[in-house]
Amino acid sequence: MLFPFEPSGTSPPVIAYPVSRLRGEHRVRIKRWAAVWSLPGLEDRVSVTFSRHFRSSLGRCAPSSGEIRLAAFLQDGPRELLIEALCHEAAHAAVHELHGHGPKPHGAEWRVLMQAAGYQPRARVPAALLEDLAPSSKRTRPTWLHRCPVCRASRIARRAVHRWRCAACVKSGLNGLLLIERVPANPGTQR
Repeated sequence: MLFPFEPSGTSPPVIAYPVSRLRGEHRVRIKRWAAVWSLPGLEDRVSVTFSRHFRSSLGRCAPSSGEIRLAAFLQDGPRELLIEALCHEAAHAAVHELHGHGPKPHGAEWRVLMQAAGYQPRARVPAALLEDLAPSSKRTRPTWLHRCPVCRASRIARRAVHRWRCAACVKSGLNGLLLIERVPANPGTQR
């Protein structure tokens, strides 16, 4: 899997395109890789879907079923990145057909197939390649307002801090307890 994180939640909406119905270029490439890997007909045993829920991951392969899921945003980006991600995931399916369940996901067997296909065997793509391509996976973090009910002093933090006290009120002999409330995050504040 390229980038190991995929947001959890409900089943992602997928757009299913069997490889046989993908643009001819993709089918030809998978067929070419399959020939290099000594797996004739691999292009007929895998299917490709595009998911809109991938944020940090470019793809995922279920080797036993031959299902390859790719990030939908790859369709709008550099064609070479889509092709590399497709090769990456097709290599996982090929490793499963050649070696069964034993090999590690990015183990020696997978690396040999990627090199044979003409790609650097890498499990991660440099972030610079994805900056403008991938949808932001950053979510705004809530902020917390800590306010003194006596003197109205306030302080904002990214988390609720219950041990904080109002220094001015404590200095004057009061307990200095603060009221804490969650407030909407500033648009520029991100995790």
